[in-house]
Amino acid sequence: MLIGQAPGRREIETGLPFAHDAGRRLVGWLAMAGISVEDFRDRWYVTSVAKCYPGRRPGASVDAPPSRAEIQRWSPYLDEEVRLVAPRIVVLVGALAHRYAFGSKARADGLVGRALTWAGAQALVLALPHPSGASTWLVDPAHVPLWARSLELLADAWREAAS
Repeated sequence: MLIGQAPGRREIETGLPFAHDAGRRLVGWLAMAGISVEDFRDRWYVTSVAKCYPGRRPGASVDAPPSRAEIQRWSPYLDEEVRLVAPRIVVLVGALAHRYAFGSKARADGLVGRALTWAGAQALVLALPHPSGASTWLVDPAHVPLWARSLELLADAWREAAS
């Protein structure tokens, strides 16, 4: 299971999760972990913290993040998705997904690169930064080994789950 932030305009247009630039980057990361785009599209349950496209603020060129009210509104549905899917691996992509699972003080620095335990899922939980070009987390050289470690952990878990 992969949990992202919210559908964007391109995702609404195509009907595919992570369908634009961030999606290409994410698919590249997954490929580095041995997960093909076909496996990702066919075998992974992909969902998001918010279920509706939040739109763009007037004058903005990027999608707005979901509001606190939207996150609260959709959290029970996401909780139920996690319960029903009962995933073996959960990948949390971006700060909103990190905060959904670990609370408002969750920071990528403390999550990415570690095998995590989350009360919401009886699964291996991994965190990745958001793959959008707007994300500056990977610009810090100290973060790159954490990101690479998350991909190594994901590769190991995927090999085990696929066998």
